[in-house]
This record gives sequence, C-alpha cells and structure tokens, in this order.
Amino acid sequence: MKRIAVALTVLVLCCCGRKVDYVEWLYESMPLPDSLMYPREFWEANVAKTLEVREKMGWDVPEREFRHFVLPLRVNNESLDDFRTVYADTLCARVKGMDITQAALEINHWCHEQACYEPSDARTSAPMATVRRGVGRCGEESVLAVAALRAAGIPARQVYTPRWAHTDDNHAWVEVYTDGRWHFLGACEPAPTLDNAWFNAPVSRALILHTKVYGDYDGPEDVIQRTPCYTEINVIRGYVPARRTTVTVLDGDAPAEGARVDFKIYNYAEFYTVASYTTGADGTAALDTGLGDMLVWAQKDGRFGFAKADSDRVTVRLEHSIGERFSADVEIVPPPENPIPSGATPEQEEANRRRLSEEDAIRGSHPHNNPEADAFLAARGAEGQRLLDMLPAKDRGDVSASVLVDAMCIESTDKDVLSPRVELEPLRPFRGEVLSSGIAARLHSPEEVVAWVRDSIKIVENRNPQRLRTAPAAVWLSRLADSKARDIFFVALCRTLGFPARIDPVTGKTQYFQKDLWTDVKFGEEKAPQSDKGNIMPRLEAGSSVPNPEYYRHFTLSAIHPEGIRLLEYPEGWGLRQDETEILICDAGYYLLTTGTRLQDGSVLASMEFFTVPGGNGTVEVPVHLRSTDGELSVIGNFDAESLLSATGRGEFLLCLLGDRGNEPTNHALRELASAADRINAWGRPVVKLYPAFDDKLLHSFAAIGTPGTTLPIIALCDSFGRVFYISKGYNTSLASDLEGILRLR
Repeated sequence: MKRIAVALTVLVLCCCGRKVDYVEWLYESMPLPDSLMYPREFWEANVAKTLEVREKMGWDVPEREFRHFVLPLRVNNESLDDFRTVYADTLCARVKGMDITQAALEINHWCHEQACYEPSDARTSAPMATVRRGVGRCGEESVLAVAALRAAGIPARQVYTPRWAHTDDNHAWVEVYTDGRWHFLGACEPAPTLDNAWFNAPVSRALILHTKVYGDYDGPEDVIQRTPCYTEINVIRGYVPARRTTVTVLDGDAPAEGARVDFKIYNYAEFYTVASYTTGADGTAALDTGLGDMLVWAQKDGRFGFAKADSDRVTVRLEHSIGERFSADVEIVPPPENPIPSGATPEQEEANRRRLSEEDAIRGSHPHNNPEADAFLAARGAEGQRLLDMLPAKDRGDVSASVLVDAMCIESTDKDVLSPRVELEPLRPFRGEVLSSGIAARLHSPEEVVAWVRDSIKIVENRNPQRLRTAPAAVWLSRLADSKARDIFFVALCRTLGFPARIDPVTGKTQYFQKDLWTDVKFGEEKAPQSDKGNIMPRLEAGSSVPNPEYYRHFTLSAIHPEGIRLLEYPEGWGLRQDETEILICDAGYYLLTTGTRLQDGSVLASMEFFTVPGGNGTVEVPVHLRSTDGELSVIGNFDAESLLSATGRGEFLLCLLGDRGNEPTNHALRELASAADRINAWGRPVVKLYPAFDDKLLHSFAAIGTPGTTLPIIALCDSFGRVFYISKGYNTSLASDLEGILRLR
C-alpha cells in the first residue's frame, strides 16, 4: 500500500513538473499582449486541462506536434477565452472510442452545429463569442475549429491564403495531423473525408499558403519568417506543384545587400504583400510559390524596382527613385486549375448532406443573442441604444455589459468621444478606473495627453511581431505597450478625458480633434510638425471600359515610403463617377495608383501610375487607366454568393432578382430569358430566379455594380466566388441578345 502511495506521489510530481515546463515554454514565446491581458493562472489552468486530455484520449501525437499544435491556445489574431477549459470534456465525450481521423471529422460536425459562415469586419472573435453569435467569417470559423480540435488533444492549425491569385478574395481553413501527416478540412464545413472541401479546385490555383506556428518550430515546411513569438511557414507544397522562386536584386550591376524584397499577389486592385525578406550579401531572396505570376518589389535607400515573377529565377533592378513620375503595365496569369481529388463516394457525400441539414436545424435552435447587451439596452433605453449604434455589429454580438456601463462614465453624443471601440483591440472596462485615478485633473488638453503618454508608457517593440492588439486597460495597468497599442491607448485616454480622438480610417494615423482640425500625433517629437497636405484628382479616361470604377475592385491608391508601401483604406463601396470630379486630400509625398481588369479566367491586366503629390495644398491630376481586351469577359463587380451555394453549386450561374409577378419589367425579363433559352440551356449552368422575398443585403450588394442603383429586375452572370461578369438592371430590351453574346464566350 505504501509503495502504491509513493508511486502516485511520483506520478503527481511528474505531472506537476510537466505542467510547469509547458507553462514556461508558452511564456518563452508569448506575445506582449497575451502576457499583459491574461494572468498566469489562466495559462496554468489551460495547460492542466490539456495534459488531462492528453492522458484521457491517448492519441499517438509526437512531442513536436503536441507542443506547437495542441498546447497553444492562440491560433492567429483572435481574442483568447476559456473555450478549452469549458468545452474540452464535452468534445472528448463526443469522440470517445473513435480513432483520431474519425474524431477530427466528428469535431468539425460539432463546429457546424455551433456556427456557419457570415462575412464581417476584420476583428477576429474569440471561439466562445463565435459560438454565441452562431456565425463567423472563415477566419473565425477556422479559429473555432482549431480551438475545438486542440481542446480534444488533436493537433490542428489554421492555414490560409492571404490572397487568392485568381479572384479578389482570401480564405482560411484547418489542417489536422493524423496518420503521420497533415490533412485539410473546411472549418465548420464538415465533409465525409479529410482533404475534402469546397475549395479543392481553387486551392490548386494558390500561390502561397501560410500558417503561424507558436514558438520556434523546427519542421519540414518552407519557413517564411522566424520571430521571437512564432514561426511562419509556407505549406504550398502540401497542396500543389510548386517552385522555389529566387529573386536577385541588383543596384547597377552589383548585388544589392540589405534590400527589402516583397512578394506580391494582385488582389482587390492592389499588389498585396504576402511575404517579405531582406537580401543577403548575394542580393537574393527566395520563396516557395505556386506555378503562377507574382509581382516582386525591391527597395533600398530611396531606390526601388519591380518585376513579374513567372519563373524560378527573377532579377529586379533598383532603377527607379522615389519621386519619379512614370507608369507601367503588367499582365498577371494565375496558376492553372487542377482540382485535388476528394476521395469521397457519392453515397458518403449524400449522407453528409443529410447530416448537414440536421445540424443546420440544431444550430438554428440555439439562441444567438448577447444577453448582456440586451440587459444593458433594457436598462439604458435610448441612451444605451445611441452607444450600441456606434459599435460595429460584431461588437453588439459579444461586448460585455461591464464595457458598456464603463463607456457611459462620460457624457457625449460624439462618436469620437463616447465609443469605446478605437480599432481592433479587445474591449475591457477602462474609463472608470482612469477617472478614479484623478488623472483628469492633471491633463487639460490633447497635447498634455500626448506628453503624458510619451513619458509614461514604455514601448516594447520586439515582443509583438504579429501586431496583436492590446486592450487599453492592460496598457494602463502595466504602462507597457508596442507602438500600435500605445496609439490605441492614446485615443482611448483622450476620449475618456472628453477629447475627440481617432485612428484615421484611411491613413492609419493617430489623431485628435481641436479647433475644427484633425491633428496628427507623433510621439517621438516634443512638438510634432503637421503633415504638409496636397490633393489627388483622379481623372477617369473617356470611354473607360468601366464607367464607374470602384475602389478595391478596379483601383487603389498607396503611399510609398522609404520603408515600404501602405494602402490608403478608403471606405468599401466608394468609387469614381464619369460625370463627377473627385478631389482627395492627402499628405504630400510619393504615391502609386494601381488599376486592374480581372478577366474571366482569373488573369489580370494591371497598370501602375507613380506620381508625387505636391505640398502647399497643390494638386496633381492622375489618369485612371483601366485596360480592356476584346473577346474575353472581365469581372465588373463582386457580391457574397455563399447563401446561394446550395442552389448553384460551384461554378457560374445566372442570377435573376425579379420584381412582383405581373410587373411589366419583370415579365419582359422573363420573356427575354425565354427567348435566349436555347443558348442558356446549351451553356448548361443553373439559372436562379428569386422574387421579392429575397434578402435586402443580396439586392443592395449589386447597387454599385454596373449602372448605380437597385432597379428590378436585376439579371447577372455570376460565379460561386461572387464575381459578376455581366449585369442588367431594370427594363432592358436587349437582354436576350446580351445573354446570347456573353454566353458565346463561355
């Protein structure tokens, strides 16, 4: 008996020792926001639950995969919560007796019972918040699925393409480690087998596939970057044929050491950076990529150059200088499509479809509201409604009552004072504690707040390479922040003291409002000089193939700085009009206007215009050149097609948003469709007819595509990526001939 007691004591001590070791391992790579916002007890409780599950489930998981893909709570940039300690027992019970592959598939069914897809803003909800809301964008669905798999002891990671090569969008999903290798699955989108998802075809056209691995990971994949907190890897070779694209940067005829090299994918009308490197003594940088075109940009000491990367060896010369006025055209061709086989039988797919319908009903029976926000609104009435109306929809779904009550510590109707939401930071009570400190009696102007923040907050820049957001309350308590957290904290503190402040939504600059002017904040200087201003006048060319080009769809503007390129983030839906003159006020400096015409096969006809905005309120006129081609359809707009997938399947379809039956424009459209029936039938794709009960969001998503407005009927040639190639609005006597013509190009 005594020997048994001794053995149990040794076992307990070993388990405690392992827990301490794993907690310390987490702290070694922990980003600054996680160490400031979550106490050590939080990490200890989660490690203890993880080790308990490891013993209970007995999966054959190697130590490397356990440490990097089971133990960590963080998946990407989400807020953390108690998901693992709350749901681990439920998930383990659900998969009891299954092998690890069956368990992974079953947990994805559980995730589908909790949440389905809905587009939303860029802030990533915590897993429990996604469950409570019942919806999430793909980044949130994949965070939930990884959290659930890890909670059951199954190695999992979020994989994402930061941008598709063939269409204007991105996507995130999940990989699980079973039978000694990684397999993919669609997050909250269960399939009967692994390596089986709706994106089996589009992923074959990917150029790069990322995942962030907690800690200093030593695996077989291509490493994009190593940081003190995570290792970013590229898993493209696990999906498609790939090449090692090596870039040589030359300054004159000599290798350019220390040049920044950005690999860029054309998407949303910009060349978006997906990986960055610094060249060594030989002037080279390299990345594994899919077999399609990218743009490579190199920059050093005010000089830059770029080239299309369409082979395994690319040379970029630093042949341009910041300030130079010139233009350039480039044609981008994405990788060809070669779908990955799913491996499922028709019988398995049909059984899975039936089960998905049952799970939709289960999810629909769950309450999807925020009781705390509801209670706050009931108590505060119109005053509370005004505050809630200032918050994004996602905040209203997961904000706590304590945050809302805390926000009401001050009286204002100005959003730039009252709203607790500054950017993408976690919301926690802040104002009450700040005001109780007496700091309001010492800081009487925004300038004094700038000086106090500069002198009181210590900047720690090397512990948050992912730029996770820190709650202002945590900065207040610790007096520690990275520069982004410092900026958000400054805005929150100004608002608490009654001074309007913001992060400018277009430029990302930190600003306060005083004397009818938004003033930029620069913490590194005693008295920051204000940016010299100038104007951009975009000039749409006569006879443009797109009469009303839309920002992010057809063109974008970016500021070029010595350290790189930064996109100007104008509101979605904004664009240019043929009959209007637009004047854009911006900082004086060097800029890039990018335009692109996306063709039906995913290729892009891109154009870049480099120019300088003069200071002293000067104006530069910039041509907006949208290239066109004969004989090929181009993408003229996009909408969210996810809700139509059950009717359309993957691929192209004709969408008809019709008015009331008996309405003459609708009747005319139906006659025109009947007239083109032979061509439509030969085309062989679905025709979806929706009458006025359709969702208003679907209708209004077409407002800016083609002729402005939402006049019914709307007939659009689309595909399941939500791309629109043709649209007709209202009474159109040429509809049949239009359809005959465009369907000949299919």
